[in-house]
Amino acid sequence: MPYETENTIDKRKARVAAAVALKEGDRVPFAPSIGTAYTQYGGITKYEGMIDFRNFKPGIERFLRRYEPDLFWAPTTYPVNVMEVLGTNYIKWPGATSGLPLDAGFQITDRTFLEEDQYDEFLRDPTAFLFGKVYPARHDKLKGLQKAVINNVVEFGHYASLASFADPDVKEALLTLMHAGDEAVKWIEAMNECAAVALECQTPLGCISGATIAYDAFADMLRGYINVPMDLYTMPDKVVAACEVMDVFEQRAVDAAADQGLEYFFIPLHGGTDDLMSPEMYAKYYWPYLKRLMEHAIDRGMTPYVLTEGNYDTRLEQLCDVPKGKVIYMFEKVDIARAKKVLGDTACICGNFPTADLIYGTREKIIEDTKRMLDACAPGGGFIMNCGIVLDNYKEELLDAWHEATLKYGAY
Repeated sequence: MPYETENTIDKRKARVAAAVALKEGDRVPFAPSIGTAYTQYGGITKYEGMIDFRNFKPGIERFLRRYEPDLFWAPTTYPVNVMEVLGTNYIKWPGATSGLPLDAGFQITDRTFLEEDQYDEFLRDPTAFLFGKVYPARHDKLKGLQKAVINNVVEFGHYASLASFADPDVKEALLTLMHAGDEAVKWIEAMNECAAVALECQTPLGCISGATIAYDAFADMLRGYINVPMDLYTMPDKVVAACEVMDVFEQRAVDAAADQGLEYFFIPLHGGTDDLMSPEMYAKYYWPYLKRLMEHAIDRGMTPYVLTEGNYDTRLEQLCDVPKGKVIYMFEKVDIARAKKVLGDTACICGNFPTADLIYGTREKIIEDTKRMLDACAPGGGFIMNCGIVLDNYKEELLDAWHEATLKYGAY
C-alpha cells in the first residue's frame, strides 16, 4: 500500500531545492549517498544485490521508510550478471569469480589498456581501437573482437572485410555481446524498479545517472592513473587530444540523462585530488573538462552533483567558477568550514562526514561531529548532510544517531 508520511515528497523536494539555491528551508536536508548499504536492511549479501538488482528492493524500501532521506541514491555498484557473461577482468567483485567473500565490495584495478605508443592509433580511429583492442583486453570472453574489421567502407574491400565476421572467435564474441546486452537490459529494468520503490516511499530521485569527466575517463579506463600524470610532462598534447575524444562520449552521457528527465547528474572525480596534481596542472588539464561537463548538464536543465574524491583543499577557489546556485559539491576530505566560507555564496556543499565513523565510531562522537558540521555549514542554507563517500556498511545505532542529530540540530 502507498507509504504515507507528513514528510511528503513535495516537502523533501522543496527542502533540497532551497539548499541548492543557497537558501534556508525548514531544515538541513539529510541525504546520505548509498553504495550497497541497502543490502544490510534487506538481509542479503552484496553479491546477491549485485547479481540481480531486484534483490535490493526490500532493503531500499525498509531504509527509505526508516530514515526518510531527502534524496534517493540508486545502488552505486556494478552488475555482476553482466560482468560474469563478459568475463570482465579489470574489476573484482564478491563471489567465486574473484574469490572474494560474498559480502565484500567491488574494486576496480588500475590497468593499462592503451600503451604509450598507441596514442596515435587511438586518436586516428577511437571506435576501432575501443572495439578491437580495449573490449578484448577488459573482457576475457570478447577476445575474438580483435579479429573483426569494422572500419573498411571502401568499394569491394567493404564487402570483403565482412568475412572477418565468419571467424568462429568473432562469432563467439558477438554472441557474448548479445547475451551481455540481454543481461544489461535486466539490470537497467531492475534499476528502474528500485527508483519506483523510492517514489512509492515519497523519496525524490537523486543520483540515478552520471559520468566521469574526460580526464578521468581516459585515465580510469584506458591509460591508467599511474601513467597519465607522467604523460602530462612527456606528451601533454597527446593527453589533451585523447581527453577531447573522451569528452564527446561524456557529453553524450549528459544528453542521455537529460532525455530521461533526470534532475541530478552525478560526476565522481577521481584524478584531480591535491595528492595527484598540482593546482597549476589541475587548472590547465582537469578543470576545463569538469567545467565543460557541469555547464552542459546545467544547460540541459540538470543539477550537477559533483563528488570530489580525496583531498580537495587547494581546489576550492577554482570550484567557485560556476553559475550561482546551480551545482552541488560533495567532498570526501576537505576543511568543510573553509569550504563553506569559500563556496557558500556560489554552490551548495555536502559530504565530508567520514563513513568509517558510521562503522567504528561512537554515538557521542557522531552527535558531536554532526553538531560541529551543522554549526559551520548550515547558516544561510546551501548545505546538505551527507557522508564523504558512498556508504556500503554501517552500524544501525550510529546511523540512527547521525539521522536524529541532523533532524534535531539542523532545523532553521
